[in-house]
Amino acid sequence: MKIGIIGAGLGGLLSGAILSKEHSVTIYEKLPFVGGRFTNISYKGFQLTTGALHMIPHGNDGYLAQTLRRAGSNVKIVNSVPDGYFRINGKNHEYKDIFGLVSAKDKLKALKLAASLKLGKIDKNMPFGEFLEDIPLALDVGNSFSGWALSLNAYDTPMSEIIEISKLYHKFGGPGIPVGGCKGVIDSLVEIINKNGGKIYTSHAIEKIEVEENNVFLDSEQFDIVISNTSPKLTEKMSNIKFIEKEPVPSKGIKINVASKSSLVDGASVIFTTDCERINGLNQPSNVDRSLAKEDYNLIMLHATQIKNNTKEEISLALNDIESLFGGKDYEVISIQSYGNGWPVNHASNGTDLNPIVRDNLLLVGDGVKGVGGIEVEGVAMSVIAVLNHIEKLKK
Repeated sequence: MKIGIIGAGLGGLLSGAILSKEHSVTIYEKLPFVGGRFTNISYKGFQLTTGALHMIPHGNDGYLAQTLRRAGSNVKIVNSVPDGYFRINGKNHEYKDIFGLVSAKDKLKALKLAASLKLGKIDKNMPFGEFLEDIPLALDVGNSFSGWALSLNAYDTPMSEIIEISKLYHKFGGPGIPVGGCKGVIDSLVEIINKNGGKIYTSHAIEKIEVEENNVFLDSEQFDIVISNTSPKLTEKMSNIKFIEKEPVPSKGIKINVASKSSLVDGASVIFTTDCERINGLNQPSNVDRSLAKEDYNLIMLHATQIKNNTKEEISLALNDIESLFGGKDYEVISIQSYGNGWPVNHASNGTDLNPIVRDNLLLVGDGVKGVGGIEVEGVAMSVIAVLNHIEKLKK
């Protein structure tokens, strides 16, 4: 089949790398570079990113890693040991130790919550924050996790997402860092597409998607199937059909990159910063790949969910958090990046994702169609898997 792909972000390239083995694939990217919000930017001797952290939520065992291997990518992903720490009252604790930090009364409440989860006696539409709010420390932990993983306050996160995330965590484990950072993943996919005879055009914006019964036209070029890796809203705006019944809600965030000779965390682990007002967590990807940082320095990437619309005030709160986290250690803020409007953390926040199957010949991939329980790029991989499975069904 002749397949056209709009957008050379992670979802578009991952789809293209796999489909180009058996099909004619052409990818159109409006920007002058590939990778979208999942590639590197060289700056002051550091490898920063266009969007995502240098991190894969389920490491070398999750959906993204599996789909990369299916494509033929040999990118190395180093898993975290332990999965993460929670910073509570100025000290780092593993998750298994948190139970010992609460009062006897809160321990009893926590056991009741755990039992209700295990027995399935939970309203899946209940906000995560409401589920946790009777235990103050649990709410702090929940907020730092949902903020780091989903760029959502716990009260904006439905329990349906948390339940599925928990299942996937127990199935695949915690995060990992790809060698080469985000660009290591992207470069491997581009190499595969080129090797398979696929075509990638950068600085090429598609203006119109014309969906017919048996064909789809991208401007004047005819395809059997079109896969869109741009946002669902923009895809609908460009096309001659309407398919969005309920508007997706984007998620906003702020990423702050810090250089320091001091280290805040070992290996590929995450620190969830429950003590902070805005910063949700941090990682130190240069522990895994020294080429991501300038010599003698560590690259520390911190993420904050943007709660209010005043971005300057939100950044100020995050910077105050960083000052507290470093506690007198020398550090330098090398960049501050905010993600919202046309360049959000996710085009659809978890709980508002759309179906990736619009029609048999118009399919969607990316962070607007992640599926339940999909954390960031793992959700992108889930959308790619759904699209590939649908195309396989069409062949039968």
